[in-house]
Amino acid sequence: MSHKVASQKRALSSNDLKMLDGLLKEWCESRHFGILDSETQEAARELVTWFEFGVGRPHQLRELLSTL
Repeated sequence: MSHKVASQKRALSSNDLKMLDGLLKEWCESRHFGILDSETQEAARELVTWFEFGVGRPHQLRELLSTL
């Protein structure tokens, strides 16, 4: 990864992690997936990527998760 790309990412705070964790758990429950299922792992990667590149509002992230 180049330095330029890395510098565009947002850092995650403990509050951000709590929010992302809650959204992921909500997504899992609605789809009856376990936290270790491959679908959940992929959703987690997507969720963090979206957040790091600027999508930070829970309703926006929830909407994106609904497309998975």
